Amino acid sequence: MTEITKGVWFAYQLTVSCGGRNHKDPSIEKYTIVKIDGDDVTVQREVDGAGAETFETKTTFGSCIFDMSDLEKKGSENMTTPFGHIYVNIFESSRDGGSERVFLGKDNIVFRDVRTQLQSGGALYTETRELCWTSMKL
Repeated sequence: MTEITKGVWFAYQLTVSCGGRNHKDPSIEKYTIVKIDGDDVTVQREVDGAGAETFETKTTFGSCIFDMSDLEKKGSENMTTPFGHIYVNIFESSRDGGSERVFLGKDNIVFRDVRTQLQSGGALYTETRELCWTSMKL
């Protein structure tokens, strides 16, 4: 089993769509594990190589980034990723006119996170994060 440790980073491609159309160009969000103290984790987030900000999470979060406490396991599948075919468990949650779906692989790694929200006027706003690079050996 591989462990997420200080210095590990995950890069997710973020695609945003509204009403089925791309809302803006894809961006890369890089999350670096800065510090782990017991169950507490400090994460640094950069978007397209700029704008570093830090935030606090827990070791129980998917990739130490995504809070999955409100999500329920709904199934599993083999998905195609840049790292090959990966067996993932699918977790879902519906809340306040929106939903979230997380595709979680072994070692607590999130390979895909999809968040949707119904906006006024009936348009569906969707953010999809796909793991594209990591410093971990998967």
